[in-house]
Amino acid sequence: MPKATAIIPLWNGEQWIRPCLTALARQREGTPFALEVIVVDNGSVDRAPAIVQSEFPDARLIRNSRNLGFAGGCNVGLAAATGDLLVLLNQDTLVQPGWLAGLARALNDPQVGIAGSLALLPDGATVQHAGGIIDWPLGIARHRGQGESLAGPWKESAEVAFVTAASLAMRREVWEKIGPLDEGFGPGYYEDVDLCLRAQAAGYGVVYAPASRLLHSESGSFTDSPFTRWARLRGRLRFCLKHLPPQRFLHEFLPAEADYQPTVLAGDRQGQVARAYLEAIPMVLELWHSPAATDEIRERAILSLCRLCPPLTPATPPAQRIPPPGQPLLTPSPLDRIPLLGRLRRGLHQLAIFYAERRERELLALLEDQQEAIDRLQKENARLRERPQD
Repeated sequence: MPKATAIIPLWNGEQWIRPCLTALARQREGTPFALEVIVVDNGSVDRAPAIVQSEFPDARLIRNSRNLGFAGGCNVGLAAATGDLLVLLNQDTLVQPGWLAGLARALNDPQVGIAGSLALLPDGATVQHAGGIIDWPLGIARHRGQGESLAGPWKESAEVAFVTAASLAMRREVWEKIGPLDEGFGPGYYEDVDLCLRAQAAGYGVVYAPASRLLHSESGSFTDSPFTRWARLRGRLRFCLKHLPPQRFLHEFLPAEADYQPTVLAGDRQGQVARAYLEAIPMVLELWHSPAATDEIRERAILSLCRLCPPLTPATPPAQRIPPPGQPLLTPSPLDRIPLLGRLRRGLHQLAIFYAERRERELLALLEDQQEAIDRLQKENARLRERPQD
């Protein structure tokens, strides 16, 4: 009998995990699959892990010492899975009868690499997700059918741009070919869209399988709206940097983003969302390695991302922020050793004051992981400066 592994990343899911696992256990009845269940706890501080351990002995509980984010938790579970069919499932879902069989049937086609379920709101009659579409060049991921009645056209299978990882299935061979979820999307958002596009780039189709149904409470983990808006914007920026060619990012995405920005920043408080634009700067160095990503294009993209970040409300009173007369506005920073980022830092004094040492440490930690790319950029700068001028 083939085996399916359901992987559930868990974080403070005391409210959700008991009904989720109870519904999942019923999938073992009348299915041609042996079902393995792996719950990956991401450092919960509630009773959710204890509920899994005491009430669901058939489920394997893996406990991370800290929150690895959605992608990180899923990757831990994927690495431990032994199934031929690998399914990612959110903690705030209730799978319906035939859920697993519907996914398996969709993946019987060798041309299909990833299949996703019909997700309904808790009322069981309103569509939450029937596959996804992507609006370019902004890279906005939208759920088909969201908020519409199930009586609409959502009972038909379709090839789609992506499916949500609230319920996403793939064959083991696909996962082994395209690799794990990108943990750079942490804490969450867009890692499933990215996975689907990587599968399509490898020659596989992505399909919406309406025979596989579940109820999804949605955002059982992400309840703070400023946090959610920041995570969504950060994920979208990374997604566009990965999947748009540098020229399109520069000439199409950035102008469109400038027009769209009032919508993005609506309700932003003290730069909680706006900081995502700054956090995209190291991603440019991390992700752009193709010959098309010239030094000039990188620098223009970074400067444009800086300009997208609006003036931020200071976290401390002005008297505590303004240095005494004669004292430099910015104290020396290790960032200054990188000429490009040093110039940007000095030119963005208001942001540097706002973020201060904490933000610098976070940026430095990201940059340390990309030292090779930074060294290459420095060499390119030196080579361009040495080139004879016409």
